[in-house]
Amino acid sequence: MSILISRRSLAAAAFAAAVLLSALGAQRAAASDDPALTFIQGLGDQAISVLKDKANTTFEEREAAFREVMVEGFDIPIVSRFVLGRYWKTAGKEQRKEYRRIFVDFIVRVYASRFDSYGGELFTARSVINDESGDKIVRAQIVRPAGGDPIGVDFRVRKRDEGYKVIDVSVEGISMLHTHRVEFASVVNRKGIDGLLGDLRARVEAPVEGAAE
Repeated sequence: MSILISRRSLAAAAFAAAVLLSALGAQRAAASDDPALTFIQGLGDQAISVLKDKANTTFEEREAAFREVMVEGFDIPIVSRFVLGRYWKTAGKEQRKEYRRIFVDFIVRVYASRFDSYGGELFTARSVINDESGDKIVRAQIVRPAGGDPIGVDFRVRKRDEGYKVIDVSVEGISMLHTHRVEFASVVNRKGIDGLLGDLRARVEAPVEGAAE
């Protein structure tokens, strides 16, 4: 199923690395830096603590810790509605309730299973752009230990009452949330909302192949 296997698995893996490694690299946010940059690196600080004790934790424990990072750092209500797109309006009350619940489990499972493949990549937050929409774009790079061109990652963040929240991540110009939106729409067109929920539920409940225990 297209929803379960992204055609851009490398980009998705890079996204997971970006979320998890944003405390690494030569540049760290000082007190005088833009607060959006400080926020992204702080998010990475929490995630790095998960990796540091990888040898002594199970995948389930790391996934639970990663969930906390995602829920704290991402604007889940905005992200989940964006990914469902126009089908949010046609979904029933109970379908929306179930979708909200399963979406968090799905997005955590997708990226938590990929961060376990971390292989020493270095993440450097480089600059912040003030977008005309009022959002800020934190521009960063992932440098792979094996060499090759760095991977560009942009975090779109939005100011909330409680602080900044991530609302999208683009890898080499490809929005990861837009990618999910296209895949979700494809499933809904073929199977309906209940079919999408079933696919998401199956993905969450399936064993994670290759996860280090």
